[in-house]
Amino acid sequence: MARFLARRLLSIFISIIGATAVIFILTRLGPDPIDLYLGDAQVEVTEEFIAMMRAELGLDRSLPEQYALWVWDLARFDMGQSLGTLRPVSEIIRIHIGTTLKLAAGAWMFAVIVGVSMGILAAVRRATLWDYVGRVFALFGQAIPQFWSAVMAILIFGVILGWMPTGTIGNYDGFPLAWGNVKYYVLPCIVLGWPASAGIMRLTRSAMLEILDSEYIKLARAKGVAPLTIILKHALRNAVIPPLTSAFVLLADYLNGALVVEIVFSLPGIGTVALNQAVYDNDWPLLAGTVFCFIGIYVTFAFLADILYALIDPRIRYE
Repeated sequence: MARFLARRLLSIFISIIGATAVIFILTRLGPDPIDLYLGDAQVEVTEEFIAMMRAELGLDRSLPEQYALWVWDLARFDMGQSLGTLRPVSEIIRIHIGTTLKLAAGAWMFAVIVGVSMGILAAVRRATLWDYVGRVFALFGQAIPQFWSAVMAILIFGVILGWMPTGTIGNYDGFPLAWGNVKYYVLPCIVLGWPASAGIMRLTRSAMLEILDSEYIKLARAKGVAPLTIILKHALRNAVIPPLTSAFVLLADYLNGALVVEIVFSLPGIGTVALNQAVYDNDWPLLAGTVFCFIGIYVTFAFLADILYALIDPRIRYE
C-alpha cells in the first residue's frame, strides 16, 4: 500500500510541475506584462519607471529565475496581485470559491444519489418500465445542452410557477442551510448535476448488469441469500469502481467552476471570475492563479480516487 501511494504522489508532483511550467510559458507568450500593468495610462511613462517596475515584478531576471520565483511564491500561496482590481489573487479566489463549493457540493450529491439509485434500479428491473425511464432520463440528460436546460428551468420553475428564484445567491442572513439560502442553489445544482447523473446512471447500470449475470451471484441466489443483500453487499460493491471514478473526476470538474451554469444563474463563482475578470481583462496573474487552483483541485481528487480504489479493491494496490 505504501509503494502504491508513493507512486501516486510522485505522479501528482510531476503533473503539478509540468502544469506550472505550461502556465508560466503561456503567460509569457502574450503581451509584455508591463504593458498590461500600465494599461491605458495617459501620462508619460519614463524608462526609469519601467525599469523600476520590471525590477519590482522580477521581470528583469532570466526566464528560469522568473519561473523559480513564481513557483516559490505559489508554494507560499502567494499568487501575485490582480491587474484589474489591484487585490491579491489568493483573496479573490478565497472570496469566490465559496459559491462554487456550494454549487459543486449540491450538484455532486444530486448526480451521485440520483445516478447510482437509478442505475441500480434499472439494472435490477431490467426490461421493465423502470429500466426504460432510467434510459430516457440518461438520454435527455446527456443530449440537452446545459444552457438550454438552465433557461428552461428558470422559465418554468422561476417565471411561470414561481417556485424558485431565477438567479443570484440572495441576501439572506442566518444559518447557511436555511431554506432562504438553499433555495437559490436548487435549480443550479439540478441543472449542473443532471448530465453527470445521466452518465453515472449508465455506468452503474452497465456494471451492475455485468455483476448480476456473474456466477457467484447465481450461486448466492441458489443458496437463498436475500435479494437486498445480494444487490448491496455482493453486486454494488464490485460494480462501484466505474461510477466512483466518474464521481470523483466529476466533483473536481464542478469545483473548477461550472461556467455556463454560473453565468446563466448569475452566480459569482470561480468560473465566472476566471472568464469575466481574468480572460476578458487580460489579467494574467488572476488567470494563472485560477488555473493553478483548478489543477490543484483536480489532482487532489484524482489522488483521493486512487486511495478509494485501493481500499475497495485490494488487487489494484498490487498491480
